[in-house]
Amino acid sequence: QEMKPKFKLSFIDEPKPLGTAGGLSLLEGKIKKPFIVTNCDTIININFDDLMHFHISHNNDATLVVSSKEHIVPYGTCKLTKKGHLQKIIEKPKFDFFVNVGLYVLNPNLIKLIPKNTTYDMTDLIQLAKTKKKQIGAYPIDDESWIDVGQWSEYHKAVDRLI
Repeated sequence: QEMKPKFKLSFIDEPKPLGTAGGLSLLEGKIKKPFIVTNCDTIININFDDLMHFHISHNNDATLVVSSKEHIVPYGTCKLTKKGHLQKIIEKPKFDFFVNVGLYVLNPNLIKLIPKNTTYDMTDLIQLAKTKKKQIGAYPIDDESWIDVGQWSEYHKAVDRLI
């Protein structure tokens, strides 16, 4: 006996490339609940139910999935005074950043902020939403939970990890 899927797929044609968010303008009036948007060059291993619960329970208009990245400068860095004299040397400083992994939960009310028939990126939409006082949340994941296969070095790592 054939099982019918519990979901429906719809395809919307983007007549010209509209950037990472521009195509979402074609969904205006078609979506009534928070929805997930993802870049197709990232593989992310997370629990989508937890992500959606986080988004809704924090009353976010948008939630970005972020991952901590550590960057170590492999040199001693020099901090200078305004007059150009050495103030101190910091040996191999370490910086921690949260990076955007390209997975978002958006409320439908953000769709109307996207200009029509224009190339528009998700970072532009998030910035605009912030200026409009929308609540933007961040859902942190472990660095091991995602791979950006849009870069060759990461793609090769992904193939090794997934095989």
